[in-house]
Amino acid sequence: MLPFPDGAPMKSNPECMLCCFRQALNTARLITEDTEIQRRVLAGVADYVRGASLDQTPAALSQPVYDIARAVTGAADLYERQKREGNRRALDILPRVEALVAGAADPLAAAVQAAAAGNVIDLGIGQPFDIERDVLAAMRQPLALNAVGEFRAELRPGRRLLYLGDNAGEIVFDTLLVREILKTGARVTFAVKSGPIINDALLRDAEEVGLTRLTRVIETGAADIGINWANVSPAFRAAVAEADAILGKGHGNFETCAGYPANFYFLLKAKCVIVAAELGVPLGAVVFKHQPRA
Repeated sequence: MLPFPDGAPMKSNPECMLCCFRQALNTARLITEDTEIQRRVLAGVADYVRGASLDQTPAALSQPVYDIARAVTGAADLYERQKREGNRRALDILPRVEALVAGAADPLAAAVQAAAAGNVIDLGIGQPFDIERDVLAAMRQPLALNAVGEFRAELRPGRRLLYLGDNAGEIVFDTLLVREILKTGARVTFAVKSGPIINDALLRDAEEVGLTRLTRVIETGAADIGINWANVSPAFRAAVAEADAILGKGHGNFETCAGYPANFYFLLKAKCVIVAAELGVPLGAVVFKHQPRA
């Protein structure tokens, strides 16, 4: 049983079904130029969505799309090449972003902005982006919802923060926020996926960008978009139970964790109309939203 009073924290709608097809075609095109294979991926998704329920999160609705793409293309990790490239390109511009954080009047707020800016690196949504241009631009974009003050009050010696990572490449900029949190004396546990799903960060990515040298990194126990609470490991559940606060990055974590009875902070760019409407912000807004423990 899901640990939510009213079932799924966020429901899908027909627009999400269209998004399944967008994600499928985007993924198939990354793997192959063979239009017949692309057609077979889309045909498999058509068979799936015909009977799919909207009474689930958009993340859960999208999950089988990637299973279909793997089965048709034979690629075990659909975004392996893109993850390596994302980490490399993000590390290339890290010194510039790091300097912006270090030189800011409020380094914690600047680090939140940097971590949020990294959320432009999202291959699942299918929107084009340029890491250098878009991350630096997002550093200057005001937060539409700003919980930095509440977050700062959480951070003191002995407090435990669970940080739910999102994408490869993006986690490069998460390191800046993790460093600022650690300076307060709070402890950070960073969670990555246990297997490939879209371009979500794995333990290899955390090692590649130096995150494992900075703080404790654990796996969720699953390879799901966001958090499938019925499919996580006992170790991850224990980390959730022990956390004084949880920071969830990106669409998937917001879709699957909003409404969970814990002290949550959500940091993301609203890249689709459904998530933007759920947050009550314009499409494209960057938000840092606090959901206090119920």
